[in-house]
Amino acid sequence: MNLALLDSELFELPEIIEDKLTVPDEMAVVAFNARGNMLAAGCMNGAVAVFDFETHGEPRVVMRGHSGRCTSVSWTRSSRKILSSSVDGKLMVWDVLSSTAVQVIELGHEVLTAALHPRSRSLCLALVGSGGAGQVYLVPLQPATQPPVALMQPAESQEGGTSDPGGDAKSRRDALTTACFNREGTLVLVGTSRGGIHVISVETQQPVAVVQLPGGAAIKSIVLSRNGKSFVVNSNDRILRACSLDRICAGEKPQPRELQDVVNRVQWSHASFSSESEHVIGTANSATDHLIYIWDMHGHLVTILGQGNKVKDGAVHFACHPTRPILACCARSGAAYIWTKRYSENWSAFAPDFKELEENEEYAEKEDEFDIKPQDELKQLDDDEEELIDIVTIEQTELAHVPDADDDEEELLFLPTQPECESSETAANGRGANMDLMDVDAGSRGPKSRAAGKRKSMA
Repeated sequence: MNLALLDSELFELPEIIEDKLTVPDEMAVVAFNARGNMLAAGCMNGAVAVFDFETHGEPRVVMRGHSGRCTSVSWTRSSRKILSSSVDGKLMVWDVLSSTAVQVIELGHEVLTAALHPRSRSLCLALVGSGGAGQVYLVPLQPATQPPVALMQPAESQEGGTSDPGGDAKSRRDALTTACFNREGTLVLVGTSRGGIHVISVETQQPVAVVQLPGGAAIKSIVLSRNGKSFVVNSNDRILRACSLDRICAGEKPQPRELQDVVNRVQWSHASFSSESEHVIGTANSATDHLIYIWDMHGHLVTILGQGNKVKDGAVHFACHPTRPILACCARSGAAYIWTKRYSENWSAFAPDFKELEENEEYAEKEDEFDIKPQDELKQLDDDEEELIDIVTIEQTELAHVPDADDDEEELLFLPTQPECESSETAANGRGANMDLMDVDAGSRGPKSRAAGKRKSMA
């Protein structure tokens, strides 16, 4: 079926700002867990905050260990651990429940981005910046103790995108700018400062395909879609390009779908796919305008969020909710704006036979609607409707936890709350107030009552 003929309402998109999340530490990057009920935020001062996304309240967990700005945060599949990277050159693995770092890895240079392996919690991918030329490493995590493996380093490449050192084309040095896993974790996509994309096998550390994007502009980021079939590239030439990963791995020449604002020539701060992989989302790199562009897979601009609103706070990074039309968008002020769909009341969703009336109508009562039914008939109805409800067994759904190959932990479904202990001064004040109250209400048991009784006996 032609996708262009499908109903536009089939894929829901965010429309309005529902809420604004703030923390004392300005947020730089955000990421949802697999279920979408928790949101992790990496802050400018290196802290990692975890929000309960169902309540939109204050962060339940704040973990501090980095000494510089967080560049990325990512969750394990069980939502019990978080990997964070920072400009201080550290990778830190956090335990969410205990709010402690279970592993710290020093890479020596600024970590531009890092991501956990999609199927294993014992391996991660890190891009380390070193003098303007990055290096990509496969970093083993606990319990492994092997040193990081250099997956790719800056090297001399040829003008035409070929890697043949004996060619006649003029060679130049490519700096590695971004890297990400594919959906299965078997491949790594690496972007360069010359518009090249290298597809490398994780198992053999050998290149599978090397392609050159049109224009040759530096690649700022590569983000894969949730279905793993496509990826979007954000380049310095103000163009977003959506490419098919399957075709590139098959050796075909890339024919990317180019997305841009031809009129305003907007520079993009971040780009990604929507949760259903049917739309490309890009945020304008502006100091004041909070604009979010959304295209469909045919290259048509669907909508621009933020036009005409009163938010004068440029967007720098965002994360898509895995199952709902929600965006968590970090702004330059350090706050996170929650974009969601505008919902209207629909009572028929609760009662299929419900009918909304524009004006009052006379109700036609049935002849036996309010007749008293015999007890035996009511008992028969109760027996037919009696059903045992199992509230213990957890049914498997599409969001059921699928553990990693080396992860036997149960999924973390919520963040437990902990009561706040009273300070010693507050407790002392509370005890003093209770003692005064006892003196008043105790009657003959209080010291004043005993003194009055002594005077009475002397008289």
